[in-house]
Parts: sequence; structure tokens; C-alpha cells
Amino acid sequence: MNTQRPAHYSDRDGAPLRNTEPTADGDDAPVLEPPYRYPVIRLNEQQQALSSRAAAIHLLTLWEQSAHTSMDQLLREYLQQSALAPSDRGFLTELCYGSVRMRGTIKLLARNTMDRPFSEVTRTVRSAIVIGIYQRTWLRTPDHAVVSETVDGWREVKDPDNDTIDRSGYINAVLRNVCDNIEDIDEDLDDPRDAVRTGSGWARFHNLKLQGGDAGRIQRWSVQYSHPPELLRRWLERYPADKICPMLERNNKVPALFIVLRQPREAEHQIRLLHQAGMEAEPARGAPRTLKVTGARLIEKIPGFYSGDFWVQDLTARRLALRMPRQEGVHLLDLCAAPGGKLATLLDRGGIEKATACDVSEDKLGRIRENLERLRLQDSCLIQLLEVSRDASRLRLDESYQQVLVDAPCSNSGVLNRRHEARWRFSPEILSDLELQQMGLLKAGVRQLARGGHLLYTTCSVEPQENQDVIRRTLEQNTELRLIEEVEVLPGDLGGDGGYGALLQRVDR
Repeated sequence: MNTQRPAHYSDRDGAPLRNTEPTADGDDAPVLEPPYRYPVIRLNEQQQALSSRAAAIHLLTLWEQSAHTSMDQLLREYLQQSALAPSDRGFLTELCYGSVRMRGTIKLLARNTMDRPFSEVTRTVRSAIVIGIYQRTWLRTPDHAVVSETVDGWREVKDPDNDTIDRSGYINAVLRNVCDNIEDIDEDLDDPRDAVRTGSGWARFHNLKLQGGDAGRIQRWSVQYSHPPELLRRWLERYPADKICPMLERNNKVPALFIVLRQPREAEHQIRLLHQAGMEAEPARGAPRTLKVTGARLIEKIPGFYSGDFWVQDLTARRLALRMPRQEGVHLLDLCAAPGGKLATLLDRGGIEKATACDVSEDKLGRIRENLERLRLQDSCLIQLLEVSRDASRLRLDESYQQVLVDAPCSNSGVLNRRHEARWRFSPEILSDLELQQMGLLKAGVRQLARGGHLLYTTCSVEPQENQDVIRRTLEQNTELRLIEEVEVLPGDLGGDGGYGALLQRVDR
């Protein structure tokens, strides 16, 4: 077996960790446990590649332990050195992302099925139960595969320090109980009290009893669609009820893939190349030089990737970036540039003489550098990459800029289909922390903005506290600024993700 300790191992002081990720019903789990000292595993005891289910159980256990490491990072690092076949890699990805996305509902279903609290079984057993419930409920995997192959997968990666008793019989019993109590429903059930929403219909559970009526809507939808109650409460205060369910459904679906063609790449030619490679594409509405691609398993396999003919960017992100006015001879400051999608949009459009791209680590700057080099945009103008402090108030540059882009860190509430864990990090406290960061970045951007210049503030959030509220406060504190326009896009509107943009101008007096 590979015994190398993972770089993302999170108990840096040797202390046991506690995962405080909330479930759909507010239950926190698990209780304190010894650190998961099992290394990243890619081979079983027979030196064969782990099965997809075993790898998913292992990665989910690592994710639960690593409070500051995303499933994206864990999965990406795992697959870089994995011997899994392409189809198995796709299945593993679905299991990992889906089990994280539906985590709140899965834990409630598990608790309704188990004879003890979810937190009282060992972490690898928890992970196996989660993976099994996700397969049966949302993938409609046949019962025999859900039970036997999940149990076999657990045996490959059980924790030698914690799983001192063979729990395969217990996992078997729990998953059989789930399979016996589920009924797949293809027709629309409207708003049931005993079912959860799946991609192809509903899954009815005979022992599930959700709250009814308008008073129980937050709890019921939280379970049906696996979203935190606090997020639903906020949305119900702002949006009509009939607009929220489509947003919730969209957040649980695999997001569309959009690519932006670098000039002078022709859309028709790219579409032909994609078709020859077994993929399909069509022009996206309202976003120039943008294609919606289907059938692509890996971005690197899309024709033109290595020659720098395109980059990946959602429709809303591209549309918001293009709100920045096009002018000639512009000096641009990008305060949160990584990974460089909006910067690429503005550089490719032209008119920029100098660009200063900032972010908080060399790793982030490296991603910008790699993307600009691949796209052959590094020589489009004078480009400076600058590592800056996380405290934006410390930023002091020696020049003013005609254009400033602030693509601020946010709750990701507009892109929950892409940020699989973001819903479980959502809380009023985190929103307040983000608001402070956003205000700091705006202050730094205004400080560097030349008279007559434009500042574009964007997020991938739909929370007013991170959007309209910070812009209003910025305008109140800086009377020389005026609001040119602001745009809020809800998830699914115009075919893209949710997001917000505000274009400000410093009055030239």
C-alpha cells in the first residue's frame, strides 16, 4: 500500500478534530475521535486499484476529517495518481460530489434507519452508509450492488486504528433496511411529506414524516432538497415560493460546461472539432464567443485545450466581467484574480495596456500564470502578478488605475451546484466575516481608483448582505463614487449561475 502521509492532513498539532458540518435537521456530527492517521490509499492489499466505492468511502472519510480541505482538492489529488479506468473515475466523482451535496438529507435518512445515533458508529462505517444511501436514493443503483459492493468497498479501506470490530454486517443491515423502505416515484408528487427529490423524480421513504403546511416548509424543503434551513429561510423572505424550488433543484444537478473561445478562434470550427471528438456544442445565449459543451469527461480532452484556444467560464461570470467598459490604454488592477477567468475575458477583449493581478498566495498566482501562458495572453500587455496580504487594508500601490476589478470571496450561494460544500458552510457568522473582507477589498479598490475610473464589484452570491448592502455602504462612505449599474442573477436565470455585479465610477471633478 501507499503509506505516504497526505499533504492535506489537517490535525497539524496532533489534536483530534471534530466535524461540525450541520445536517438538514440541525444535528451536528460526529463526536471527538482519534485522528484519522490512515494515509491516502490508491491500492488494496492485493496491490490493485481500489474500487470506485472503496475510493469514495476513503475520500469521504478524509474529507470529514479535514475541516479545511475541499472535496475538489481531495478528489483532484487522488485522481492525478489513480489507476482507475475513465468510467470508474466518473463514477467515483459522482459518488464523492453527490454524497457531499446531499449530506444533510442522507444523515437524516440514516438516523431514521439506524438503531443508534449516526455519530456513534466509526467514521469509515459512516462514510460507507452515506455512499450506500446516495447510490440507492439518487442514482437508483440496484439493491444488491448498493449492499454487497458497498460492504466490499468498506472492507478495502476500513480503519485499522478504529475499526477493531468487523462492522460489515452492520453496514449490510442498515443498507438493506434503506432498500426495503424506499419507493422510486417518477411522476410529480408536488410537495410530499414522505419523499426526497431526486434527479429523475422522487424517492419515498415509508418511515419519513416531514412537517406539513407553510409552517413546515423550511424543514420540509431542507430535507427534500438537502439545503440548510437558514439559507431557505432567507430565500423565502426575498423570493416567491414558486421560484425557490427550481433553484433548489438546479443546485443539486451537475452544472453545464461552458467554454470561452480566445480571439480569433471561430465558433463554427470549434464545434466541428468537438463533434469529431464525440462531443457536442452550441453557442450560448447572451455571452459572445461562448459555447455550451456536452459529452466532455475531462477538460483537457476538449480539442484546443493545450493550444490555448479556450478557457472554462460560466455564462454569468463572463457576462458580469464584460460589464467593465472597454477603453484603450487602460491600466487594470484585479484584486482577487485567481484563477484568472475574468482577467482572461478582459485581456482577450483588448484595450488593456497594463494589468496588475493580485492574490493572497503564490499558489494562486501560479494558477493565474499557468492559465495566461496556456491561453498565450501573457504577452497581450504588461502583466504584473502580485502577492498581497489577506488584510486588504494594508494594500498600498504607487499608482492609480483606470479600472479596478474586485471579484470578491463570498458564500458561493449562487453556485451551489459547483461548490458542493458551500451550503454546509453557510451561516450568519460566516456571512458577517465575508462582509468585512468584501468591504476591505472595496476600500482598497477605491483607494487605487483614478478619477473618472471604473470599479467592477462581482460575487457568485445572491445574498444582499454580500452584494447590495456592501455597495450601499461603499457609496455612503465615498461620495465621489456613483453607481452606474448593478445586476443580480438568480441561479438558472439566462442559463447561467447565480451572481451579482455592480459597476461604480469615480466622478472626475
